[in-house]
Amino acid sequence: MKTLLRLACWCLLWLAGAVAASPKLVIDAVTLAPGACSEQRLGRGVTLPDDWRQLGIHPPAVYCYRTQLTLPAVPDAPWALRVDRLPGNHRITVNGQVLSTRHMEGEAITSMAPLPYLTELPVTVLHAGHNDIAIDVRMNPFRKPGIAPLELGVLSEMRDDFDRTTLLTVDLPQMLNMSVAGMALFVLFAWRARPRDVIFAYFGWMMLIMCGRNGLYFIETISWPTHVVDWLFFSTHSVTTYFQVMFGLAYSNTRIRSLIHPLRMVGFGVPLMGLFAMGTPYLDVLRLIAYPLMMAGGVLVVYKIIQTAWTRHWMEASAMTLGPLGTLVSMAHDYLFLTPYLDVTDLYWTPYFAPIIFLGFALTLMSKFIEAMNLSERMNITLEERVADRTRALEVANESKTRFLAAASHDLRQPTAAIGLLVSLLRKQATEPEVKELTNMLDEAVTSMESLLVGLLDISRLDAGAVKPEFQSVRMQDVFQEVNIHEASAAAAKGLDLRFRLPKRNDGKQLMVLTDPMLLHSVLRNLVANAIRYTERGGVLVAARRRGKHRLRIEVWDTGIGIAPEQRERIFDEFYQVGNSARDRTRGIGLGLAIVRRTASILGEQISVRSVPGKGSCFAIELPLNLVTPPQTQVQQGVAHPLSDRVIWLVEDDVLLRRALGEMLHSWGAHVRTWSDGEALLDELPHLLTHVDAEQLPDTLITDYRLPGMDGLQLAQHVSLQLRAHDQPAKPLKTLIISGDTNPTELARFDESGLAVLAKPFRSERLLEHLNARRPATAKA
Repeated sequence: MKTLLRLACWCLLWLAGAVAASPKLVIDAVTLAPGACSEQRLGRGVTLPDDWRQLGIHPPAVYCYRTQLTLPAVPDAPWALRVDRLPGNHRITVNGQVLSTRHMEGEAITSMAPLPYLTELPVTVLHAGHNDIAIDVRMNPFRKPGIAPLELGVLSEMRDDFDRTTLLTVDLPQMLNMSVAGMALFVLFAWRARPRDVIFAYFGWMMLIMCGRNGLYFIETISWPTHVVDWLFFSTHSVTTYFQVMFGLAYSNTRIRSLIHPLRMVGFGVPLMGLFAMGTPYLDVLRLIAYPLMMAGGVLVVYKIIQTAWTRHWMEASAMTLGPLGTLVSMAHDYLFLTPYLDVTDLYWTPYFAPIIFLGFALTLMSKFIEAMNLSERMNITLEERVADRTRALEVANESKTRFLAAASHDLRQPTAAIGLLVSLLRKQATEPEVKELTNMLDEAVTSMESLLVGLLDISRLDAGAVKPEFQSVRMQDVFQEVNIHEASAAAAKGLDLRFRLPKRNDGKQLMVLTDPMLLHSVLRNLVANAIRYTERGGVLVAARRRGKHRLRIEVWDTGIGIAPEQRERIFDEFYQVGNSARDRTRGIGLGLAIVRRTASILGEQISVRSVPGKGSCFAIELPLNLVTPPQTQVQQGVAHPLSDRVIWLVEDDVLLRRALGEMLHSWGAHVRTWSDGEALLDELPHLLTHVDAEQLPDTLITDYRLPGMDGLQLAQHVSLQLRAHDQPAKPLKTLIISGDTNPTELARFDESGLAVLAKPFRSERLLEHLNARRPATAKA
């Protein structure tokens, strides 16, 4: 509000100053002679403002204006000579003394529009009586040649009014048009970001060319050849008309195919014709013919724009009416300026009206932007609602999948585990060759089924975050030996050479790394097993070498089928296999490398792979070296009855699996008691504690996780608590939970319990490993 008040006060003061200005002496009667004023030729009398075309003078030409100023006495203060419309090529001489000269030498072109000039007349130049004033001018062939009347007066009294006139007629239109030209560039950048919105392109080019041309009107001197500048300004009118009409058609959503070719002819064909007429009088003829056609096109587009604009907001409608209509009126006025109907003192209207249409489009652009933002917000809300619905559906589906997997895994693992144990017992008892062969075939089928179920469980545990690494010092020699024990038979069956190589140490100490031994064993065993499956001849090499002082690189080399570059990432996906489209069971199920990558990530390491198709592959992992050597421990040798001194209680609700486990434990020499559920054991437990010798109380409890009435974790806690309450047994109870669950929640419970967990299905060797583990696992109270 304060700014508006200041502006209003400034305008009132300005008008008051203009009204209070002292009277000026106006001279409109002069003589006009060809050539420079120094040639002293006789001229004819003319009245200012004059028009050279009416006088029969054809520019370019140099002429001299002469007049006299009569003063009664020498003035006390400097005077000034003001000409509001004067070419930029001129020389002003008073009483034979040159006071101002501009661009009269050479061929420089003055501005397209005559400009206002104020020339100081010093008191030393003027004298009492007659004072001779001579003005040399060189007119260009374009625009209307002629000058405005001469105004004389005291310099100090004329300066402010002249500055106001210059501001309104030169500085303001030039500043507005150059600013709009800059903003038109921004519109073109917006069009580049959204090429489908051609309305941005049409409007941007129209305003850039139109306002750039208008800004050049007020440049005093242009160094280009005269005929080139004349053609360029004519061409800008044609091109601007083309973009203006195309903008109007796009704004009004009008599709008139029959107008496209005529518009292109006006926009680009007419400038081409003007190029051939450049520097000749025919260009003026072409200009007089083309301009009415351009205005006719302008009338059409203004009608369509106004018709469309008044269906929009009233502010946009007002601006889009004033802008195009004002531009059309200004173009008609400037066209008449080329004819004798308007004198040289008139202003060009186009530089004033062109910025108005930009305001109209700015409102249009803002409305389109707001509409696009509202549409984007509505689409975002709709998208968020759809995402939320889809997320809820996925959560429900995931919960259903988890429940299904948990139930299916338990139901499948129970019989699979029983079959595996029974096959192990059958292999011990089989003596005939035919029975042995059938038993081996049965064992291979069970092994494939177990591999699938175990792999799914491992993937579930890894994805659920139920596997926590326990870092410790590990001998690489021991790890290599364990992997060799498990995979040597598979390599020998295919006639492959399985080798392990460790770097030698000068101090005789064994090579140690800091890692989780079980997870490292899983990584190397899966890598070696995978290499054996895909190698038909040659061998597999597992080698370790030092990388610097603190790292050890373990590499698994094979001479197998190799991996193509485009498949090297996909091989770590679940169930993806190279060259096994028939899903041959002998080549695994496609989970080994997925488990390897996840396990390595838990260890904080990465698996790298190099491969040459047809020649082999190399998988590698790096581990930190551990320079601290742990104390040596003795490894017990295997015996015929490894559990001869063990008392084991077994709780399993599945009859087949309970019987298979009991038979296997008996074959290992253990003393076994079995129950079908936890409640039966707890009911009998008080009697056992009071009537059974301490030697017959259990040192190991094996229980299924899913039991009727209570789960295995709860049963282990109750049994452990009651044994401790009766000071039994002398040694802590070791508990082994057997489960086929894949539910992440249940897996997390296993990890928190601290008890040993054996996943179903399992082979007899794996069960024996858990029972012979050095550290007993007890239930957390």
